[in-house]
Amino acid sequence: MLPERFVKMFKDAFNVDPVCEDKDQKISIFEEDNKIIVKQDGRVVAQFEDNEDDYATILQYYAKKAGLMTPHAKEIEELLRSLFVNIIILTEVEDKNGFSHSQRVAKMAEEFARFLGWSDEQAVELRNHALLHDVGKIAIEQLMLYSPTRLRTLELHYQDHPTMGAIYLSINESLWQYIPTARNHHERWDGKGFPEGLKGEEIPFYARIMAIIDYYDEVTNFVSADWDSEIKTPSQALNEIKALSGKFFDPQLTEKFIDFMTNVYGIRT
Repeated sequence: MLPERFVKMFKDAFNVDPVCEDKDQKISIFEEDNKIIVKQDGRVVAQFEDNEDDYATILQYYAKKAGLMTPHAKEIEELLRSLFVNIIILTEVEDKNGFSHSQRVAKMAEEFARFLGWSDEQAVELRNHALLHDVGKIAIEQLMLYSPTRLRTLELHYQDHPTMGAIYLSINESLWQYIPTARNHHERWDGKGFPEGLKGEEIPFYARIMAIIDYYDEVTNFVSADWDSEIKTPSQALNEIKALSGKFFDPQLTEKFIDFMTNVYGIRT
């Protein structure tokens, strides 16, 4: 059962009763363990603390996911998303083929979605989440640009970028759907990630996918003190992902990702 005040606000906003948990519904909203949860196509896409001060935000998020926004919302979202993506790509290092980290992650995310049998619309949606997952690093790039101790600045503020990403995306409600992915893609399955220390399925679904693909691209393209002192081969990266399953990554998604890399890219552990 949803909170009574939330149900009233929902009815006032949409003139219908909220769709509670129902596997046959494309989108549903319900309360569980003092959290208000939104599911779409059977997957949890967002969860919020049951806080009356946040009810308006939850309703706006639901309206966006359910296609109840204003007629121009899609155009606004595409414009703002495009602006952010252009800035992100401009501030990232290109590889030998001219692609940046976010572009590579987005390409792999879309391919992974199609491997899982998702629809074209769902695959494109995941790609868009991937393109914006590191939007908060724009802030770190600015700090480094104007800092005389650039590397130290990056080290001190690296864990801030998920929070900064959420702040950037909050500027317009048409981008709110991307906040959980940007904010939570560095959470860990065992609850030892950042910024909130979410654990297991508390971590938004898209963020759990992004955590795996983000890691794979990082270690196969960059030398990172967080992971190792040298770039890993694709096979080494997959073995690391397998070893970190259940600790860093969702075990079920890890298994599916390894199958994907084996069958689509021919990479074996």
